[in-house]
Amino acid sequence: MRISSLSLILDGEQITDFSKFKENEVEVAQTVDHFYGQDTVDVPPAYGFELAYLPKSGAERDWLKEKGKVMTLVVNYVGGNKVTYTGVKLLKFTPNELDGKTAKESQLVFSAADRK
Repeated sequence: MRISSLSLILDGEQITDFSKFKENEVEVAQTVDHFYGQDTVDVPPAYGFELAYLPKSGAERDWLKEKGKVMTLVVNYVGGNKVTYTGVKLLKFTPNELDGKTAKESQLVFSAADRK
């Protein structure tokens, strides 16, 4: 499925400068050991995703200062499907190396309370 648009809404500001998006795997059950062997138990889903931030020229963002702000991610797919992540929190920020040839791109890892 192809993405038609992706935007991170950060305290009302819409950010769209992303070059990559990857949803994290969602674990739905775990194997547990008990006295009689093993069994499986359901676990609450933990949602998350990764983004590659590719800022426009001169528009670098200090992601460390965004801690605590209300974030929502909206992903629109070609054909009309839409996924919304709410309760989004930044977990990791990794700036990439600059070599003078490639654009500056930062890797961002997020968790989300819900996915609809």
